[in-house]
Amino acid sequence: MSLDQEIVTVGIDMGGTKIAACPFVNGQLVKDQELREATPQNDAEAILQTMTDMVEQLKKTHDIKAVGISTAGIVSNDGIMIGGCGNIKGWKGTKVKSELEERLGITVEVENDANCAALAEATVGCAKNFDPVLLVIVGTGLGGGIIWGNKVWRGANYAGGEIGHIKLNDKKARRCTCGDWDCWEAYASGTGLQNTSHLFFADPEMDNYKLMELHKKGDETAIEVINQWHDYLSLGMASVINTLDPEAVVVSGGMAQFINYTKLNKKVRDRVVDALKDKINILEGSMGNDSGMVGAACLANFAAQKNDMVTA
Repeated sequence: MSLDQEIVTVGIDMGGTKIAACPFVNGQLVKDQELREATPQNDAEAILQTMTDMVEQLKKTHDIKAVGISTAGIVSNDGIMIGGCGNIKGWKGTKVKSELEERLGITVEVENDANCAALAEATVGCAKNFDPVLLVIVGTGLGGGIIWGNKVWRGANYAGGEIGHIKLNDKKARRCTCGDWDCWEAYASGTGLQNTSHLFFADPEMDNYKLMELHKKGDETAIEVINQWHDYLSLGMASVINTLDPEAVVVSGGMAQFINYTKLNKKVRDRVVDALKDKINILEGSMGNDSGMVGAACLANFAAQKNDMVTA
C-alpha cells in the first residue's frame, strides 16, 4: 500500500526520556510543528495523558485522521505492550491502542520502534523501491525490522526482527544484554565495538569516539579494531541475508555513520551463498533520528486508508 498524500496523521516517537509528536503531511513530517515532552517516569497513565494532550494540541491546526506510535517493546496486534519495554517502567501491559482511541476518537496504531524505522525506510526512505527490506539498527545495541510485501513482518508472537540475538559462536566469550552468550549484538553493536577496543588498547577510557579519531589518523591498532568490527557486522548480516533473501539491507542507528559500506558490502558478499553474491545491496539509512516517527505516521496513514475503504 502506498501513502495517501491527502491524509494527515501524527507520528509519535516514544523513548525512555522523551516523547516527540509531529504532524505528517504530504508524506513528510512538519518539523517546525513538532512537540516534545519528557517521558513521565514509572507512570503509564501519565504517558498516555501526555500523548493525548500532544495530539489534541496538533488537532487544533490539522484535520488528523489517525495516530501512529513508535515505542520500544513488543506490541501485540491489539496494541498492547507485552514485553521488552526496556527502561520504560510500568509500560508493559498497557493497552495503548484502545486507551488512546477512546480518548482521541480516532484510529491509533502502535508498533515496535525498529519495525517503524524499517517501514519508514521502505515507504519513503532509501529503500522505497525495494521489497523485501531488512533494517539493521546498529546503536548501543543491535536490532532490526523486516518489511515484506510492504508490510511489517511481526512474527507469530510479535517478536519478528530480533536479529541481534543470532549466535556468532558457542564459546561463551561475551555476555549479551539478553542474558545469553555470544549474540551478534554483543560483538557488532556500539557496545560490542567498545568492548573489542578494550582488548586492544590499555586505555580504560577508550570509547568509540576516541577510537574513530585514532582510525582517522591512521592508527594501525584502531584500523585493526574497526576491521574486526566490520567482520562481526558481516557475519551476522550474511546469516540474516541467507535466511531472508532481502532485496535491500538498510543500516541505521547511531553507529551507522562509522561504517564503511564498500567494505561491508564486500565482506558480506564473501560470506553469503553463491546464489546471492551478486545481489548484495547494503545501504545507509536516510531517515536518521526521525525514522521511528516517520514509520509510525506511515502506519497511521495506511490504517486511515483502510478505514476509508470500510466506510465507503
